[in-house]
Amino acid sequence: MRKISSHYYLRPDGELGKRPIIQLNDEGRIVNVREAGDNFKEETSLEYYPGIIIPGFVASLSEVNPADVKRLKAQAKANGVLRLKENTNVLSSDDYIRAWHSLLKYEKTENTLFSLKNYLSEHTGKAAKILGESEWGVICEGAKPGILVLQNIDLRSFTLTPNSSFRLIQK
Repeated sequence: MRKISSHYYLRPDGELGKRPIIQLNDEGRIVNVREAGDNFKEETSLEYYPGIIIPGFVASLSEVNPADVKRLKAQAKANGVLRLKENTNVLSSDDYIRAWHSLLKYEKTENTLFSLKNYLSEHTGKAAKILGESEWGVICEGAKPGILVLQNIDLRSFTLTPNSSFRLIQK
C-alpha cells in the first residue's frame, strides 16, 4: 500500500482539492482519497510531492502507419499521457498526444480564457469520459489513472512558471 500527498490535487469535478492523501494498492489502483485541507498532518509512510497531483493525461491514437505507432506512443508518454486508447481518432490530435507541450504553449499565449484547471480537466477526466474509460482521468476510489505531479507551479495564481515540469508518480 502506498500513500501520496501534495499541496493540491485535481478532483473529478475539475476543481482543486487541498492537501490530499491518496492511497494506492500494489497495482496502482486508488483505494482511498481524502482531503486533509488545513488540518494536514504527517503520517507514517506518506510520500509528499510539492505541487499539484493530477491523473495521467488521456489521449487516443487513430489507425496510423504501424511504423509511426512506437514513435507516437513514446511522444505521448514523454508528454505525460499515461492512458492511450488505440484505433480511435476521437482524441488523437497533437494537442492530446503532446499534452504537456501543448499546456506550455497555451500558458504562454495571451488568451484570457485559458485556465490551468480547465486544461487539466479537459485532458484527463473529460477526455476519459469521451473515450468511455471510467478508470482513467480521475483521482477517485476505484480508479487506475496513472498519477503525475505538476511541480514548480505558482500555487497562488495556479499558473506555470519557467521552471514548471511534471513528474511521474504512478504508471
